[in-house]
Amino acid sequence: LHHQHIGQVVEVDRDADGRYFLVMEYVHGETAEHVLDAAAKADHILPLGFGLSVVSALAAALHYAHERCGSDGRPLQIVHRDVSPSNVMVGYDGGIKLIDFGIAKATDRSSRTQAGFIKGKFGYMAPEQLLSRPLDRRTDVFALGIVLYELTTTARAFKEPSELETMQRLR
Repeated sequence: LHHQHIGQVVEVDRDADGRYFLVMEYVHGETAEHVLDAAAKADHILPLGFGLSVVSALAAALHYAHERCGSDGRPLQIVHRDVSPSNVMVGYDGGIKLIDFGIAKATDRSSRTQAGFIKGKFGYMAPEQLLSRPLDRRTDVFALGIVLYELTTTARAFKEPSELETMQRLR
């Protein structure tokens, strides 16, 4: 994926033990999660323009990924599945990058997610993701809405005392 708001993967390789790893471009900045935490600790609300700029960039990145087609012209049906503040880099220069397409789902992936395993962060999952139902671009849009809420209110949208309670509230 080559887009101005998607963190680029520079290399994929294996270490000496046979484990795969990714080398990604360096973004000189912080995660949106770090920015949110700092604002909450200082009891500040982030400027509305900041939240809207970040979400606008993420929406453009997701649209690009969702519309991506393979060499045969058929849609790849890429779904990120983990849109959350920890996967958003905010550069000190103002650049915004969506990172970690590592758990993304696509129709032509050579490896599949093992059945019964939920991928993503519970506080940002769409109900169909929690229920292990088929996913599409709407799953990412749901999570993007949560990120928008959190960036504009500096409050968690879905945070319960336990993961089970969080999942029940999301459903």
